[in-house]
Amino acid sequence: MLMRQCICGQMVKQGKKCPVCSKKYQKQYDRTKRDKGRAAFYHSVNWKRIAEAIKARASGLDEYELAHGRVVRGTIVHHIEPLSERPDLGLDMRNLIYVSDLTHQIVHAEYGKGEAACARMKEKLREAVPPFGKFFV
Repeated sequence: MLMRQCICGQMVKQGKKCPVCSKKYQKQYDRTKRDKGRAAFYHSVNWKRIAEAIKARASGLDEYELAHGRVVRGTIVHHIEPLSERPDLGLDMRNLIYVSDLTHQIVHAEYGKGEAACARMKEKLREAVPPFGKFFV
């Protein structure tokens, strides 16, 4: 695989983010730009526990891709109904889906295209979430 040198000096696979710089960027973003209430939510014990449960439910795989017959490693727990719109569903397992970075970008691109596209994507995501109590093996 091709490698590149990050500005910090770290050697990174081409097309991947530098783990050193990504961590620094996230810390700086949390301190300066992120909504403090949301940051507190995502750092809470309850969120960490539910996020681990969602990851376990998905066996570490992207649930959206898996529902479409493709096996892709997941990386992030996504709120189908955004936390900013429905804070009451923030810890509801039926509102959470484990997805890859690419799927997450696609989902947010659809959310940004207007109400109709957003509603269609939310429905697709809800269909991909396994029935309550069901786990992938």
